[in-house]
Amino acid sequence: MEGTALSRPAFYQYFNDVHDLAETLLSEIEASMQQKANRWIVGEGEPVAALHEALAGVISSCVEHGPVIRAIAEAAPLDARLEKAWGAFMGRWNDAVEARIRVQQQEGIISKPLDARQTAKALNALDAAFLLAEFGRRPQSDPVIALETLHEIWVGALYGQSPKQIQGSRHSES
Repeated sequence: MEGTALSRPAFYQYFNDVHDLAETLLSEIEASMQQKANRWIVGEGEPVAALHEALAGVISSCVEHGPVIRAIAEAAPLDARLEKAWGAFMGRWNDAVEARIRVQQQEGIISKPLDARQTAKALNALDAAFLLAEFGRRPQSDPVIALETLHEIWVGALYGQSPKQIQGSRHSES
């Protein structure tokens, strides 16, 4: 509270405790990330391009809120209430990615015989660890490089090719 213009009673007017503040921040960050990733999650447009847009949105949220996300993620194993909030946050991402993988498998977009749940959990865990390391403290890494790195990994894992191979095969079909 010393770093703000607010008094301690003002804090408690809006939040019950520090946990409530952390949970509120995480919820607001998640809503922003979900909105930015929505096009791929709901299956709008060409999948590889939509995935690129989704990952760019998640990364932009991490650039903006990375230190807060990192603080919550690092405190979670030491605090049951934060661990539950972090677990629910990651669980909702796992559910969304798993659902998209299943739909794309049914549509034949993903032809690899993947376990949708395990793949979603692995990709999201990789993203969380990578994004916290790259954007959880200042100075932050280059978001463009981070985006291209994650996009390459996701496209390879889900679609079996690199984004460059997919673009090249589209150009040769034209």
